[in-house]
Amino acid sequence: MLKTTKLSLFLTIIIMFISVLEGHTQVTQAKAKVVIMKTNRAIGVAHRTVMTTKKFTGKLAQSVRHARFAKKMYEKADFDKSAQHSLYARKLAAEVMKENNAKTGSDYLFSTDENAILGTSPSNEDLVTEAKNDDPISINDENLKAGSLNIDVK
Repeated sequence: MLKTTKLSLFLTIIIMFISVLEGHTQVTQAKAKVVIMKTNRAIGVAHRTVMTTKKFTGKLAQSVRHARFAKKMYEKADFDKSAQHSLYARKLAAEVMKENNAKTGSDYLFSTDENAILGTSPSNEDLVTEAKNDDPISINDENLKAGSLNIDVK
């Protein structure tokens, strides 16, 4: 029994090491959901801030576009892509807060796990292209005034 456990642990460590060498982080469903929920809280605060300040730069809409794409990828069980787009959406939400001279809380910070995901993420330009190709309809900050942002996952 102990021998089997040691062998199993050894194989797990080897697989993790190979993944790190390949520069690939496997995101689980649970981890993707945590990333999305944290991002959604940050976007919610940014949304309320923009609606209060009326400072429409377009970054809130970009953030929502990526959060929606992250939700779609989550629902398709593409958790790596979901987390990558969600983290990019959070980065944009943080920029919105900075532009509005508003305080950001811990929801805007990236954890060690999230930084690892960012390290294997495509470029920002590739993320933007991917989200736009999926939904080419343009949205702007003003369009987000009322109603749901449609970014929550189940």
